[in-house]
Amino acid sequence: MAVRNKTEFIADEIYYLTFTILGWQSVFVTNQYRRLVYRWFDYVKSKYDNKIHGYVIMPNHIHALVYISSKSPKISVLMQNAKRFMAYSIIGCLEADKKVELLEKFKVKPNNKQAVHRVFQPRYDSLLIQSRKMFLQKLNYIHNNPCQLKWNLADAPEDYKYSSAANYAKGKGNYEVEVIEF
Repeated sequence: MAVRNKTEFIADEIYYLTFTILGWQSVFVTNQYRRLVYRWFDYVKSKYDNKIHGYVIMPNHIHALVYISSKSPKISVLMQNAKRFMAYSIIGCLEADKKVELLEKFKVKPNNKQAVHRVFQPRYDSLLIQSRKMFLQKLNYIHNNPCQLKWNLADAPEDYKYSSAANYAKGKGNYEVEVIEF
């Protein structure tokens, strides 16, 4: 799995992670699909003692600020597992919802014997957070993403239900994160 911003892995640090649905298709548009992201968050928190410090679930991509503990596998393995974990569930939901058009877009060429569908772009972004300024820059980007004109999903960051903006602005959001106070 290719990574656009290759960062040497250092355990017990915070990373800015981004991964995208293949072809920028909108999948995370209902709670059924968004819950798959939350399930993955729950899994990496309970299994590896990782912490989610910030996130946004956009219709076709995810940004997250994740503390990756020494109990966790390397980012490449963590991301590979995340994509596989969510992809199987997404395909199952698409089949149940009879979303034939999306299933066709995710179908892999017949000569690929390893997979029937590919749901995520093969690449992901990983960036080691090296300062308070960098953390705040990425957190602000994540929280303001839904408010950008091209998305127009919310008027204010804390109004977008599928991000950690309300956790930071109001003290409580849709999904509990480890808020970092500065």
